[in-house]
Amino acid sequence: MISRYSTVVLAGLLVWLSRSVAAQFDDRAGETAEPAGLVVDHGVFYDPPSERARLEVYCQFYNYMLQWQAMGDRFVGTYEMTIRVWDEGGRQVDWYGKEREVALADEAQTRSGSDFRTNQASFLLEPGKYKVAVTLRDKNSDVVMFREFEVKLRDLKSRKPTLSGVEFVRAAEQKSEDSSVFDKGNFTLVPSVTHEYSYSTDQSRLLYYLEIYQGADEEESVFVETAVRRRWGSLVYRDSMTIALEEPVTRQLREMSLDSLAPGDYELELRLRGRRLRKLDELITTFSIAWTQEALLKHDYSSTLDLISYIAEPDEISKLEQLETYQERLDGLNEFWRRRDPTPGTADNETRQEFFRRVRLANQSFTFMRQPGWRTDRGRVYIKHGEPDQIDDYPFAPNSHPYQEWHYYRGGRYRQFTFVDENEDGDYRLVYPYDGLHLRPDF
Repeated sequence: MISRYSTVVLAGLLVWLSRSVAAQFDDRAGETAEPAGLVVDHGVFYDPPSERARLEVYCQFYNYMLQWQAMGDRFVGTYEMTIRVWDEGGRQVDWYGKEREVALADEAQTRSGSDFRTNQASFLLEPGKYKVAVTLRDKNSDVVMFREFEVKLRDLKSRKPTLSGVEFVRAAEQKSEDSSVFDKGNFTLVPSVTHEYSYSTDQSRLLYYLEIYQGADEEESVFVETAVRRRWGSLVYRDSMTIALEEPVTRQLREMSLDSLAPGDYELELRLRGRRLRKLDELITTFSIAWTQEALLKHDYSSTLDLISYIAEPDEISKLEQLETYQERLDGLNEFWRRRDPTPGTADNETRQEFFRRVRLANQSFTFMRQPGWRTDRGRVYIKHGEPDQIDDYPFAPNSHPYQEWHYYRGGRYRQFTFVDENEDGDYRLVYPYDGLHLRPDF
């Protein structure tokens, strides 16, 4: 028999999702929250004084991942962040370590799924390949989280003008008198570590930062082309501008409206051109627009109803279909989620947060061709029922197409869903019984 392995194929993608409100979606109860994980990103810039690359490492984690201690009228968490850098030969060339104490006045903030901490560290390095390891240790619980990545630093010291990497920005303001690790020139920039932006009526812009290096030839100006494409290649935005290079480093904090961008994944393309539009440099990076109620409501109300139909009653969908204006639809959806809010009176609606987290992960994990993950069979089951308690994967089963079995057995009611890849192209389809019921465990 082919070896079967539980929670292997999707564990890296699914383990971080909170299951604390799973009972709001189906009949499972008594589950506890799992941490969303440590998120790590990086940016690459040039440091003219040292003539080396400046590698910036960005880290983000949520408050509820720490263990908080009550101290008087405050709640205190303590963590230690360590970042180590190795060269291609395996020699440690630099490191960063810092212990931080955070105090919160509101206990609800310690459990929040939306409040997070952001850290940044910088390293001056020669061009080359490096491995970076990030370790976060909660000093109260002694729980350790770990991430690592590899990066290739190109030589940004050039005769021609060149582009830095891109830093996606969550918050920006003019630099104050007090220095900060987030300072860049006259700006103080807090990175958007996830590269994800949320459309809302009061915050609908994308911010990103880059630098243009004049080079030894000291060009007077350059032409910068910017394009944004959907994941599948359709162009949704383009602009161009001439930028005077009056200093060795020209800093650019750029802003783009999100009004025309539907939820999904995008590519940001930047091209630097010189005389006669000769291409000098280019870079391509990615960002995403979060699958939120506001973004869906603005761009595709029909898909909004299709999506929430996974957990809604038929009469609820019928009533929402009758609404016509934006405000009516917004009020109707807010009431839909209000009825499912496990903690009325608080700022967070945990059910809605969990739902859209599942949607986001379904899109990341199960998108097939041009079909978003939430419309696939595995995505639909995941959004409705959450992370399986056990996954059995048979990619090379004899006399059979590849298939997966998802088992749900906590909460008192057993369900088993079987997905078969009949065309062996990665499109796993759900087979009968479609509700996962009336089967017995085979383990």
